[in-house]
Amino acid sequence: MNEDEIPTEPSEESLAEIPEQDFSRAIRPNRYANLRGDFQHAVFVDRDVWDHFGGEQRILEVLRLLVDIADKRSA
Repeated sequence: MNEDEIPTEPSEESLAEIPEQDFSRAIRPNRYANLRGDFQHAVFVDRDVWDHFGGEQRILEVLRLLVDIADKRSA
């Protein structure tokens, strides 16, 4: 079979062989979505930065300090 003979669409016969599927109930809401709290953004830091600061809370403290410094310099 060469490229010209390869069908691009399924034939009616092959479609008739495929059973009908009802996917209307397949998608369910995520029952764990309400457990994530007020999570809005994700930030990824390199391993060396994480290791240097020791964790999420310390990184947040340093970032807030940088924001305060930037605000004071621009005022």
